[in-house]
Amino acid sequence: MIGHDVKADIAQVCRIMAHHGMLDLWGHLSLRVPRSEVILVTPRFTRDCLPRGITASDILVCSPDGHLLEGKGALPLQFGVDLALYRTHKNRGGCIFSGPPTALAAGIARYALKPLTHMESVIAYGLNYFEADELAESEPAAQQLAERIAAGTATHQPGLGVWVAGTDIFDCLTAVYHLEYLAQANLLLAGEETAEVAREDSDKLWQQFSGHHHYHEFFMSLDPGPLAHPYPAFLDACTPDDEPFAELKAAIAFSCRALWQRDTLVAFLEHISHRLPVDNRFLMSASRNFRDMTPKDICLLDYQANWLAGPRPPNFKWFHAQLLAERTDAQAVVHTHDLYGRVYALAQRTLQPCFRVGLDIATRNLPCYSRCDLIVDPEVRRQTLDALGDGPLVHEIGHGTDFVAATLEQATVDAIQREAFLAMHNLAERFGTPRPLPPRMVERLRALEPGHDDWWWYYTGEVSAPRRSAGGL
Repeated sequence: MIGHDVKADIAQVCRIMAHHGMLDLWGHLSLRVPRSEVILVTPRFTRDCLPRGITASDILVCSPDGHLLEGKGALPLQFGVDLALYRTHKNRGGCIFSGPPTALAAGIARYALKPLTHMESVIAYGLNYFEADELAESEPAAQQLAERIAAGTATHQPGLGVWVAGTDIFDCLTAVYHLEYLAQANLLLAGEETAEVAREDSDKLWQQFSGHHHYHEFFMSLDPGPLAHPYPAFLDACTPDDEPFAELKAAIAFSCRALWQRDTLVAFLEHISHRLPVDNRFLMSASRNFRDMTPKDICLLDYQANWLAGPRPPNFKWFHAQLLAERTDAQAVVHTHDLYGRVYALAQRTLQPCFRVGLDIATRNLPCYSRCDLIVDPEVRRQTLDALGDGPLVHEIGHGTDFVAATLEQATVDAIQREAFLAMHNLAERFGTPRPLPPRMVERLRALEPGHDDWWWYYTGEVSAPRRSAGGL
């Protein structure tokens, strides 16, 4: 183990994985306390507990049958798999279910990773898949997946995540880190013939390496510590008591920052608009870098697009003003210049429902205005709004996408997750052909999907946080 406090160990590994972009609201970590049958596990992640901010006090304590003995929060989804693993494989002391992005993409395309680099090659020799129509929620399915995990170096649950098990939680972290690095190495020459590291050479290398403690020291150095969510401090600093709608302006500004942090947009000349709880008024972000947006950068307008207060509004005001005037169900509109969204729309590529993040918003029909235009002229606005109808999004070809929702949180999350889905789809295509999730699995994933409030808290929690991938690509 990394230290003597096993609760602190699992929390530290969780933070390291979040720091490297390999853990989101669907993931979890667990360990069996040494010389005990007690299981420690991270709670199901929500706005109450995020991977970046987790501490030892957040860890749940369970009995071998999954009964909660200590702690607050819900047990993670598919936790029965961990329990089955510990019950039948006494040499397994840790388990991680995570989402290393490049490895996930390879799994979606069922690409067999090759052993290409020295420390990581060992992972390639035992990779396997758990192909099923449903989540491993029943006891038989959990046991079946546990056996698959115990038999391999890592096990793909395609489109959902990757499972690893080891002697302890540190051993699991090493496996996930190696898996993501190996996937990035394979991506460079995916589909091409290359030399590979021989199994006997890999085994000899690890024998030579045994006894070294460099990995412990290295991984501990990657832990940024539990990070406080940045939004409360931002809210305190940016909401003077005499400022009308100060809290809403702050939420709009921080949504802009989250969109920037997630590489969802170019971050200039995109906009967020939000209806006000007064007649004929709405707020709109000015043309500023989304990374630096503050409440002072929010404009006040009416539905005739008249500028009433704040900085000078962008010309895109005409479209959002008319949209909010006509779509009385809409509270928020997020306009992005999405890289993958724009290019995929031009290519008219068929998207497979292959990835759990953004599954709903990304695979639905994409209504479009068919010409590249700034959506200023009345007849162009009319055609674009007719294409939108009563739906949640509309795309302006070669320009951008507008996400329309009943809350700012939903519009922001939809924008982030649609682009994330397309980026993962594109990454999987670099490995091969993305395979769709089974229909029953899709239905269950939609039923279990965390709420937009939780996802908004997760994405805004990344604002200004350090970020690094396992391989640096």
